Formats: sequence, C-alpha cells, structure tokens
Amino acid sequence: MTTDQPAVIILNYNSFDDTLGLINSIEKYDPGLCIIVIDNASGAEDRRKLADLEGRCITILLEENGGYAAGNNIGIRKAEELGFDTFLLANSDTRLISSHAISDCYAYMKKNRIGILGPRMINKSGEDISGIIHVDRYGRTGHQFTDKITECKSLTGAFIFIGKQVIDRIGYLKEFYFLYREDTDYCLRAYNEGVKVVFYPEVTVVHKTGATTKNVAEYYYYRNSFILSREIYKCKRAELALFYIFRFIHYSLGIVKRKAPLSEKTVRLKRLWSAYLDGVGDVRGKAGISGETVSF
Repeated sequence: MTTDQPAVIILNYNSFDDTLGLINSIEKYDPGLCIIVIDNASGAEDRRKLADLEGRCITILLEENGGYAAGNNIGIRKAEELGFDTFLLANSDTRLISSHAISDCYAYMKKNRIGILGPRMINKSGEDISGIIHVDRYGRTGHQFTDKITECKSLTGAFIFIGKQVIDRIGYLKEFYFLYREDTDYCLRAYNEGVKVVFYPEVTVVHKTGATTKNVAEYYYYRNSFILSREIYKCKRAELALFYIFRFIHYSLGIVKRKAPLSEKTVRLKRLWSAYLDGVGDVRGKAGISGETVSF
C-alpha cells in the first residue's frame, strides 16, 4: 500500500448495498486505493456483511452512532495513523463513472497546493446537483453551477478531498452538528483561515442524494442552519429567531397545501417546528424529533 494517494473514507449506516456499490466502482475505475469503512453502529445484518469485505478495505465498527462528522473524523485519524496526507470523504451513495477520477483530483490538488477540493456531482438523470456553495449570514445556501475550475468558499461534502495541512490548521469536522451543515462549516472555517478551496468539474461523480437520511433531513438541516449562523457569522439568538419565524410559517403553509396524507403533514410540521425551537435554543448533537429516535 502506498500513501502517495488519498485514503477513501466511507461512512456506513445500514447502507451496506450502497457502500458495496461505491467500493465496486472505486475498484473498477480507480483501483489500488486504501478504503476505510466506518460503520456507525449499524444493525447486525450490515455488520455481518461488512465482515465479508475483509481484504478489500479496512473496517472500523463503532458501538455508538456519533453522527456524520464523528464517524468521518475517526476515519481521518485512522488514515493519518497509516501515513496518508489526503482524505476523500465519500458518501456511500456516490459512484465513480470515469477512470482515474480520484487519482486525477488528487494530482490536481497536489500540483496546485489545494487544501479542499470537490468534483462536479450529478444525479442519476445526469442533472447537476452540486457545485459551488454560497452561504449568507443566516446559513441559507445556494448552488452555482459552472464548467470552470473555480476557487470558492464552500463545497458539498458528499465527495470531498481534504488535505492534512487543513486538519493541522483548523482541526477536524465539528461533531456537534451530528448530521448536515458540518461540511459547509468546515469549508468556511478553512477559507477564513486562508485555505484554498476549489471546485473541480473536470471530474464528475454520481450522487443518489439522501439515501440514508431523508426521514430526518429537514430537522437537522434547518436546526443546524442556526448553529452555522452562530459559529461562522456570530448571529445572536433574537436575530435568528426573528429572521426564521416568518420563513418557517411560509414553509409550514407549503406543507399544509401539499397533497399528502394528514399524518404525513403532521409529522413534517412537528419536525419543522422542532428544528425552529431547537435552533433558537441552540440544541446540538443527536436529537429526538417529536418522539422519533434519529440516527445516521
């Protein structure tokens, strides 16, 4: 095993089929890479299947689900122990579609001394679904799509390369987000410290999006937008509460007007307003949403 390449870190949570699919695509299009799979306390069936991957990857089985950032941080630390200086955090529902995609990204990073790099991502229909991320002081984000290699402030974290020099400068991913917005936080913190963040559309990967998190996405995304605003832009509680109250009323009206069963609307409204209340209250980490147990 050579460390003159990135270590690929895949977080698995009851998503073995997706994880295996990504490993297969890496071995097909960019073989010979070190793959580290972190299992975030999945069920027994996933763990049994992961045991069958011995020899193809390094597997670390966690006894507690600490969230997306915590799992990836464990993978990064393992890769550091092995001597790697670049880490690819790849969601299990991403896929390579061209040869040497990872190696090409790595080579471009090294040649141009880039700290964080992300490729173009498309969905299964071939539509652009990520690119440059723009963030305002309230944590709201917008996507900019371009065919040009571009320096920027933030990228989508579903398939993102991070150099060890960035870890040394600003530390690891913030674990109090648990799920969502930790990638935006990380890129913005790095950018603010002078790290070069680059969107690299010369390489394209497919992302199925939200395969393991769609049932809790709204809660964590909106709650963590409050945290992001506090952490990066130092917004105060009253300012955030006032700004978001009108938007949450608007979101709620959209849910009510949708053609969907009443039970489904009720669950979504509870999640939405739990996100608002917990956001204003600065609740962090893993949370129970309206009686549900939330996991990733």
